[in-house]
Amino acid sequence: MGWEKTIKHLSTLALVDVDMSRVGSLARDLEKIVEMFNKIAELNIPEEVEPLYTTFFGEINVGEDNELESMGIGELDPSGKRLESGYLKSPKTL
Repeated sequence: MGWEKTIKHLSTLALVDVDMSRVGSLARDLEKIVEMFNKIAELNIPEEVEPLYTTFFGEINVGEDNELESMGIGELDPSGKRLESGYLKSPKTL
């Protein structure tokens, strides 16, 4: 398989720079990943087996909600130095 072209394409999609001297190492890693998916595909798992994960698009399979009391602003900033009009100030991020 032409891994160099695939690795370049994946690095472009992931917006990362890849040192092309590592293509051999990355190609071996990709081969292992593809082999693992092929082994999983060969398992022929019955439809009745529930997955151990949930997806955004499927039904959510989680436990019941437990209502807890939230922290008050006084617990977040006991000194009150970062409070402004009842809100907790945070550093500017942009």
